[in-house]
Amino acid sequence: MKKKSLSSPSTIKKISGNSAKQKRQRRIHSSKKHRNKRQIQKKRLLPTSNKKKQAHRKRKRVIKELFLAFFSGSILIVLVSFCFVRIVTVSGFGMVPTLREGDKVVTKKTSDLERFDLAVFTLGNEKIQVRRIIGMPGETIDYTSDTLYINEQPVDEKFLIDEVNESQKNGRNYTENFARKTVVIPEQYYFVMGDNRPYATDSRHYGFVAKKNIIGKVIVQLFPVNEFKIF
Repeated sequence: MKKKSLSSPSTIKKISGNSAKQKRQRRIHSSKKHRNKRQIQKKRLLPTSNKKKQAHRKRKRVIKELFLAFFSGSILIVLVSFCFVRIVTVSGFGMVPTLREGDKVVTKKTSDLERFDLAVFTLGNEKIQVRRIIGMPGETIDYTSDTLYINEQPVDEKFLIDEVNESQKNGRNYTENFARKTVVIPEQYYFVMGDNRPYATDSRHYGFVAKKNIIGKVIVQLFPVNEFKIF
């Protein structure tokens, strides 16, 4: 009868060591698995308070950016306005029906003036007036039977068609006959007239307007709001 061989101590130690090592690996693996699971859950399910804080910070950042943009834009507008444009209140009834007393208009500073532009200029003791440019430097002016002649050539004033027709129906000219055929407008001067021809005070009364006294030309009527228009 054969005797069963017993395992040597070294073999038992080796088996025992392998078993312990496997257990440690399983514990480490299990620990990593649970840790990874918790991290995933943490990323997916942020606490409500954290979400609110993030949303609040985002709103504050957006509001701050909007405020800075508005502030910067306001400063830019003020600087541009100071240098290039000016808001003027119309005084008197010389520009009726185009503009009325109390209307507010935006004036653009420019040296590029053309016939029929609405010029804003200072007159006498710094009084500001708005009138329409009719004659340019080097030209002669003549009005006969409601027809404008520049250098003896007829020029249409389409902006006054309704007023002229209505006035002629009543048997009178809208613009009083006016002749300066022999007077040439000097350089750096303009001949201006109000659209309310029967009542306006303009170059027919106080002479030519110097270019240096012209603040600019009207580009927009701001108020009243329901009569907003661009020239």
